[in-house]
Amino acid sequence: MRKGFIIVILIFGIFFLADKAEAIDITVVGSWSLSITSADLVAGAGSDLKSDYESATDAVSISISATAGASDSWRVDVKKVDTNWQGNLILYIKRTSNGTGGSVSGGTAYQEVTDINTFFFSGSDDASGIKAQLKLSGVSIQVPIDTYTTTVYYTIVDI
Repeated sequence: MRKGFIIVILIFGIFFLADKAEAIDITVVGSWSLSITSADLVAGAGSDLKSDYESATDAVSISISATAGASDSWRVDVKKVDTNWQGNLILYIKRTSNGTGGSVSGGTAYQEVTDINTFFFSGSDDASGIKAQLKLSGVSIQVPIDTYTTTVYYTIVDI
């Protein structure tokens, strides 16, 4: 019997100064670990696995602080750095809440997380408890059994 594989997605927040005298802080909390087994087969033995899996809508919590003295606006970019990843697997992210404080816009539709920093959402002023959800696609019995791990980096940019 074929054993399942495990997907681990780690979350990290970093800040980017963008040639400003003041740095905006980003705090990101969350992780998502997924074990895929024979229970995930679409129609039992001989069938393929479900191809898409979603985390909880609040799997990631993002807070932006120390915006005083910075420009009025900021943006959050995302990218992933793979530890062990299979090319057929595609990771997506979307923002599921505005959090509290500040103003937040964009990022409410799933977008692919790649190995290049890509715009996720933007806002202004301090904001906390902004929630995000992850989605994994491309899962199949054709993907070799292994433990796949990637890390998502969130970068705050003062704009």
